[in-house]
Amino acid sequence: MLVFLWMVWGTTWPAMRIVFLELPVWQFRALTCGVAGAVLLGLGILQDRSRWKAPRRIWPRLVAASFLNMTCWHVLTGFGLQIVGAGHAAIVCYTLPVWTALLAGLFLGERITARVVVAIALGIAGVAVLLSAGFGAAGDLWQGERPLGFLFILLASVTWAGGTLVIKHHEWNVSMNALAGWQLLIGLFPIGLIAAVSEPFVLHRASVEATLAGLYVLFVGMVMGYALWFRVVHVMPATVASIGTMMIPVIGVSSGALLLGEPFGWRELLALALVLSAIALVLLLPALAGRRTDRAG
Repeated sequence: MLVFLWMVWGTTWPAMRIVFLELPVWQFRALTCGVAGAVLLGLGILQDRSRWKAPRRIWPRLVAASFLNMTCWHVLTGFGLQIVGAGHAAIVCYTLPVWTALLAGLFLGERITARVVVAIALGIAGVAVLLSAGFGAAGDLWQGERPLGFLFILLASVTWAGGTLVIKHHEWNVSMNALAGWQLLIGLFPIGLIAAVSEPFVLHRASVEATLAGLYVLFVGMVMGYALWFRVVHVMPATVASIGTMMIPVIGVSSGALLLGEPFGWRELLALALVLSAIALVLLLPALAGRRTDRAG
């Protein structure tokens, strides 16, 4: 399951790039959030009929998690992928664990250790390496992938980190598939509203390539991806699940190069090394240390 999840979310990045080079972000995200949310909520009902309803007391937290995890993430990645290549976007987005550690320190009172500070520096350095590919000769402006695209993806990663903390630090009493479904459906409302008033409907004019890529994003990347992720988190040790976070940008860069002909040179390799080192500092080292302590005990 874990290896399949790597492939699912890694290859979803080039598929999203294909979609957003042709289709409007608000419209496509409204459609996919609605369909994926309904499917996952349905799976949650089938999974546990007693734990699919969202009690009234959790709705304020659920709305906050939905806005961060779904509304912000889906919209920001969509606009970012109109500018930034799929591989570069995957690298920047999966600085997620670094921002999770930072936000936990700022808002939840967790200690911001030297390890976290070094991880932040490594993550920023990785983004800077990718940005350097767009800097032209003296006197020129940025060429190719503009900084705005990287900013969108970086903000998506930060909001996803915030949503992760909201989910992690509360007891929901709702099945995982149902929780994902509720978040998608609640996150759909602002997306759908803006889509309705800002864009003429054009999804029916999509090319065959964009249509197939969109179906892949919807049913493989979103429905299957979310269902697999929650299952993996439930049945596997945290250390092993963390490795999945590290593998996804590697597959994202590789699939972007293979499927879209995106660059895969020294900048991409260096940025990957920096970001993966940052993830290892905030995820793998603490988890491994914890397992050694448990064994000693």
